[in-house]
Amino acid sequence: MHGFAFDNMHNEIVVTSPLAQAVLTFNGDAHGEEPPIRVIQGPHTQIDGPPNLGNDRVSIDPANDEIYVPAVPSSVLVFDRMANGDVAPKRVLHGPNTGFDEPGIRGMATVAIDPVHNVLVVNHRNSLLIFDRTASGNAKPLRVITGPKSGVASISSFQVYAPKGWIVSAMQGGSIGVWSVNDNGDVPPRWKIPVNQLTGYTASGIDLDPAHKEMLLSCAGQRSRPRDGIANAVLTFSWPEIF
Repeated sequence: MHGFAFDNMHNEIVVTSPLAQAVLTFNGDAHGEEPPIRVIQGPHTQIDGPPNLGNDRVSIDPANDEIYVPAVPSSVLVFDRMANGDVAPKRVLHGPNTGFDEPGIRGMATVAIDPVHNVLVVNHRNSLLIFDRTASGNAKPLRVITGPKSGVASISSFQVYAPKGWIVSAMQGGSIGVWSVNDNGDVPPRWKIPVNQLTGYTASGIDLDPAHKEMLLSCAGQRSRPRDGIANAVLTFSWPEIF
């Protein structure tokens, strides 16, 4: 598995299991060989698995009690947080109007939810697609951030800082940029940090620490070997301007 999410509101860990075509929820203080407290699995879930890697990522919206699973063929499945067993998603976002109708999870990184501004953001093929949070079916994005000025790139995980409506995501060339959930079109980021230029690393995942006004990056060096030769690392940047 490559994706998990922590629900700090309910103290739960949500983990994907692509081989089992399932989403597993554990107590936040789980340790050792503990069973999940809930399992979403079965044909009604619409979760696909290998060889399509149909639930490689997962996101959670604890404020609205929802779990989001990007799935093939290029859909976003939304489940109730308390769902258990072979349950159908409460919403499915899918179709040519969405902008991510091309089959295959490889084109879609992940999703992030802003419950304050009530939007869902999907990072897909060098674009940030911004939907109404409750969008379902063949819905069009409210706004799309993409193009050479924006420099948006795909990344395995990104963040939305809901109190201010900032999208913190990847840029081409190895930078991390910040856009507003109200931005639209080929717009440059409000701020950016040239991570690859500064460190030699390419970020694969982003997390935010508002208490310390910092951004944390999981980084992999297999595509562009960093100067120190260490392939994998966690980097921390102070970024008070975005908090």
